[in-house]
Amino acid sequence: MSRPPVQLHAKHPSFAATPPAPRTVVVLGFDDALLLNAAGPLEVFGAVPRLLAGAFAQHPPYRLVLASPEGGLISTVSGIEVMTRSLAQLDLELRDIDTLIVAGGPGVAALEADPRACDWLRRRHGQIRRLCSVGTGTFALAAAGLLDGRRVVTHWKFNDELQARYPSVQCQPDALYLNDANLWTCGGATAGIDLALALVEQDLGPHAALALARYFTVFLWRSAGQPQLSASLQAQSNALRTAPDVRLARLHAWIAANLDGDLRVERLAEQFGMSPRHFARAYVAATGDTPAQAVETLRLEAACRLLETTREPIKRIAETVGFGREERMRRVFQKELGTSPLGYRTQARAPQPGVPVPVAGQTGYRHVERPGIALEHLAQ
Repeated sequence: MSRPPVQLHAKHPSFAATPPAPRTVVVLGFDDALLLNAAGPLEVFGAVPRLLAGAFAQHPPYRLVLASPEGGLISTVSGIEVMTRSLAQLDLELRDIDTLIVAGGPGVAALEADPRACDWLRRRHGQIRRLCSVGTGTFALAAAGLLDGRRVVTHWKFNDELQARYPSVQCQPDALYLNDANLWTCGGATAGIDLALALVEQDLGPHAALALARYFTVFLWRSAGQPQLSASLQAQSNALRTAPDVRLARLHAWIAANLDGDLRVERLAEQFGMSPRHFARAYVAATGDTPAQAVETLRLEAACRLLETTREPIKRIAETVGFGREERMRRVFQKELGTSPLGYRTQARAPQPGVPVPVAGQTGYRHVERPGIALEHLAQ
């Protein structure tokens, strides 16, 4: 059964006797952009009148524009073509741009090298309330000189390249999401959705952002310091970099689905089809961690997620994620995070105006030539 649209309280500051003019949100794309970089934020802003109803249904708070340097049809990296307005058209039609979001993708290198696009960014950025990028869109902003001395994040795979090519930019390695004054940057394709939710939260309040987050089935609040790759995905990535046997990568998904079960090395070895001694040695060679360390990391991540997003008692969370006793989970938190589970929950739930942080994206990339994964045989 579908849920009715959320009705915001009439006293919410978003409602006014005379509705304000819609804020103009421009997403700047280009040939070989990642479609999700552009479509994700646009879908969030576009869903506000439909999902929040009330005054927003009659007076949508956002005007959405998809642009590209030359306008017309652009072909995204997936091959899907979309119609855009040119930057010249924007100069004629839009005096004010509230929010500009630069997409990422393989084609950003051409945008980065386009002197007219860079000049347009430099000329218009002073009239823009919020300047944003998704994934490798940071490279275009950096090329225009708009990131000098600013703290930014980009897709984890290109953090070092951005820092090397633009040393005056303060790259924050492996962060999901960052807001530096009017500059908002995020780490990858799906993070564009979370970035848009953060911007909606700033404009319309947390209730609006939460309603949209529920619809798009994403987390609203996350710690900005969390890595772009979850512990489970990182473990699988490590395995695939060193082992051609995909069973090892699949094992991590099985562990994550069975955190409250018996995950001793004997059980994991059985699941993998090896003797415990052989498996333990092979696992370390393939991932760099012992099986026990990997299990503990996955349990810690799951506990953090439950502490952030539920009101379950800490004792029950310890049981749910496989720590068993609350005291055991407390020791792991102190060792790895320097705080207790209660302290972590308190900090995670503390209000952080303007900085709701996403769970996010791992799929941005910059070049058409994609480096392959070097695989070595699992230790025999």
